[in-house]
Amino acid sequence: MAKSEHPQASIDWASAEVRGGELTVALAGEANAEWAERVQAVLERLGRPGSAWGATKVTEAAVTVEAVSAGAEEDLRHLLDGAVQQANADFAPKVREDAGDGPSEQDSAMTEAFRSFAAQEPSE
Repeated sequence: MAKSEHPQASIDWASAEVRGGELTVALAGEANAEWAERVQAVLERLGRPGSAWGATKVTEAAVTVEAVSAGAEEDLRHLLDGAVQQANADFAPKVREDAGDGPSEQDSAMTEAFRSFAAQEPSE
């Protein structure tokens, strides 16, 4: 049985260690085997030949990446964080539709904040 019906985890970057070019980084939160399999599947889908690292392995406790090349840290971090975020989204509880007619006050305020970014972008 899974630890949680809605597992959620994050990468504990403070635990990162590279030995012989192999990165091992712990996971924080409540990961289970299904969640780890989902992260692995996302990594395999997003992986591309010629990347600056080798095979990845995801378990309930950690992520391991073989053959990490110097200079690949930022790109690899982006890939791993993205895969974890996708798995978290896939396992997140389903949100019920609000029974109200319109957005909440908080949603409206955030909508306006995001839309204000458009005014800050330079025009072409």
